[in-house]
Amino acid sequence: MRESRTWIGWVVAAGLVAGCSSLPRLSWPWSKPPPAAPASVDELTFAAGSGMAIPQYWSGNTLVLDLSAAPASGAAVATPTYARGWPMRMAVRTWPGRFSVLEVRGAQRAVLPLTTEGSAPVEIPIPPEVYAPGTREVSLSWGIAAPPPVVFPQAPDTPATPQSSMP
Repeated sequence: MRESRTWIGWVVAAGLVAGCSSLPRLSWPWSKPPPAAPASVDELTFAAGSGMAIPQYWSGNTLVLDLSAAPASGAAVATPTYARGWPMRMAVRTWPGRFSVLEVRGAQRAVLPLTTEGSAPVEIPIPPEVYAPGTREVSLSWGIAAPPPVVFPQAPDTPATPQSSMP
């Protein structure tokens, strides 16, 4: 009888071990490596006067220009590296509140809306009208927004009141 209990105990233990092996494997949060950084590409060439290299990579079919490490103000001029021209879609990646204004000039001028809310990097799409086919270069400028000029309203012209002459 004692042997049968031991035997039943071993069968139950083996069944539990076999059942636990079918569960998903538990892993520690630090056991996974961090996600790999996107592969850098060279779709656009930046003019030598920009003073800094702007990292660029593909996110799906969008070319992302990474300005998250750029200084607080600056400018760059981009031209397509290859004869195929501009990519179908472009976006700028930056931190919320990093710049006051981000202006893109090409075939058209666009002032991109920047958010100040959030703590994760944001990607701001560049309108395709800015880099339409035939556009030779696109200039990016970012930094502090210049305050609008103060225009004082002019006082209305008052009609001259006739002076009464004294006899």
